[in-house]
Formats: sequence, structure tokens, C-alpha cells
Amino acid sequence: MDKVNYDELFTDTDVNTGEDIFFIDSSLKKPYNGVVFDYFKGALSWEFEVKDGFKTGIERKYYDTGELMDENETDHNTVNGVAKEFYRNGNIKSISVVIHNVFIDSIFYNESGNIIRKTLISESDSSYWLVENKMEEYREKYKIGNYKSQ
Repeated sequence: MDKVNYDELFTDTDVNTGEDIFFIDSSLKKPYNGVVFDYFKGALSWEFEVKDGFKTGIERKYYDTGELMDENETDHNTVNGVAKEFYRNGNIKSISVVIHNVFIDSIFYNESGNIIRKTLISESDSSYWLVENKMEEYREKYKIGNYKSQ
């Protein structure tokens, strides 16, 4: 899979998400396919997969000291699937089931790996109606309640 630095690509704005759409040409006609990475102060800070110009696949963000900070499944410039946050020590901080940027279920852990809180989207949430038809499918597919902290 092709890998390029963020600065080597041309971008346009996705009107649906506000995120970048990536192209290999300045006329914005040829969408990029591959992996995009970016460095901050000499350290890898971000990498993600792109398909047809859109973030689609795995996205990872790193602390300035190199440890994994976030890992998200993405689809067409939205977080869609499982989203994970990590403490610098490598332990899981949170894991969530997400449908097109709407967090439906989340489990939060302390630095020792113990569960400190669980949250579920409620019918009173303004985004509930956007995801209600897919919640059962995603909960069955991802089953984060069975997830164990490292």
C-alpha cells in the first residue's frame, strides 16, 4: 500500500464532514488511495488509511513520545465502528461503538485497567434518531461489553 506524508497531497473539504478529501493532483481530479502519515517535531503523530480520497480504514494518533493515543475505524471521513483511546502506559482509556461519528456505547477505564464508567446513547440525545436503526447491528458486531483492558 502506498504511503505518503500529509504535506505531499492536495486537499479539498468534504462538505458533509468538514474533513479533508485527499488527491494526488492539484486539479483535484485523482483521489488518493493508500496511507497518509504526519510528523510533529520529528515524531510520528498521525497515520490513517485513505480510499478514493476519503479516510476509510484505520486511523491512529500518537502522543509526542510515540505511544498510541487513539485508534479509530473510519468510513468515508467519519468514525464508524470501534474507537479506542489509550493512556501513555498503553492501557485502554476508553472503547466505544460509533456510527458515523455518533458514540452509541462507551466504556471508560482508569490507568490500572478497571472500568470506571459505561455510557449508552439515550433516546433524548439529539443524534439518537440518526443511528437508531443501526444500533442493534453495531452492538452485535462489536460487542465492546466483552472487551478487556490490556
